[in-house]
Amino acid sequence: MSRDLNEKFLSEQMQGMRSNIIRELLSFLQQDVISFAGGAPDPKTFPRVENFQEAVEYALTNYEKAFQYGTTEGLPSFRKQIAAFMLRMMSVKLSPENIVVSVGSQESLDVIARLFLDRNSWVAVELPTYIAALQVFNIWKPRYITVPTDKKGMDVHALEKKLRRLYSDGGYLKFVYTIPTGHNPLGSVMPLDRRKHLLELADRYDFYIVEDDPYGFITYDRVPPRLITLDGGDRVIYISTFSKIFAPGFRLGWLAGPEEVVRRVVLAKQGTTLCAPPFNQLVVEYFLRNRWIDSNIDRIREIYSVKRDAMAEAMREYMPSSIDWVEPDAGFFFFTYLPRGLDAMELLYRAIEEVKVAYVPGEGFYADGSGKNTLRLSFSLPTPDTIREGVKRLGMFFEKVIREAGVEVEKEVMRE
Repeated sequence: MSRDLNEKFLSEQMQGMRSNIIRELLSFLQQDVISFAGGAPDPKTFPRVENFQEAVEYALTNYEKAFQYGTTEGLPSFRKQIAAFMLRMMSVKLSPENIVVSVGSQESLDVIARLFLDRNSWVAVELPTYIAALQVFNIWKPRYITVPTDKKGMDVHALEKKLRRLYSDGGYLKFVYTIPTGHNPLGSVMPLDRRKHLLELADRYDFYIVEDDPYGFITYDRVPPRLITLDGGDRVIYISTFSKIFAPGFRLGWLAGPEEVVRRVVLAKQGTTLCAPPFNQLVVEYFLRNRWIDSNIDRIREIYSVKRDAMAEAMREYMPSSIDWVEPDAGFFFFTYLPRGLDAMELLYRAIEEVKVAYVPGEGFYADGSGKNTLRLSFSLPTPDTIREGVKRLGMFFEKVIREAGVEVEKEVMRE
């Protein structure tokens, strides 16, 4: 007979933990619901089957290496190819010794949190920021400096003011967590001057920058150099993933940064996954060596660009004038602002029931619990026609909700 797990049995870190709303939505949505919830890649962007077959044959010729335990850092040959890829695509020169292979970029976030955080450690995050990063950090009960954003990402001047206050009170910052290129959920790209300013602050106040870059290769215009490119790897701990540019089912990502940080990351990783699957590493290594991932990126951008444009056109056509959003310069998402006073979480299940459309409520992306009137729409998986239909339905739904809420909501919007 099963029973509820009493909180007294749970570790302090796990007490009060809540499920990620995105994962919950993926688990229950019916097939007749148009989902703008998860940021799943379009299978049309996956590598060609014949290339997979050739890469698998290569992995199988390395039979013992493919199916034996691997080194915690990752296979040396794979890390060498990642370093070469970063040099080609990002103009940053790193040694393979500066790189650790991870089980997706989520593992990198987990290891960074265990490496740096204690209860009440200070961490700076954008408002909003990636929901699953907060889920990882919250385990360690840190204190957050929440940095406001605009349509270009983090307000670095606001961060500087908050740092000045923190350090004058005797505190210090462990790291800034940021998604400067293809922000999740904003879709923004941080301008070059802000990137340089952030690096200057890291030097002045002596903290690390965790640059999360899952969407940095899925861009719709020219973007500034990555923070790790500007920094050279002294202050920046860079994490990325092959999930968006190869295939998410392989669960491979990587972390790059200063050698001393990487050494300690390896120690932390030894106590969890031990190593990423060598077979998977060999397959992706073969793709990198043949530059098949490089050559597929333009095709990936083109596929998502069509979808982004379809959602942008539909938003302009069907969304009520009192709703605002950020048009993404990179990544998969439109972050949307309802009139103040409306609660996107409360409205979600009505939207699913009444118009068969799902989205992600924005509140979970806010470390301070705000953002109740925000939501995230993902265009990565639906077709352009489905995107238009879904946005049309949502526009009609929100028009109805705003009308029901009455004139007070409209006036509040006008004051913004």
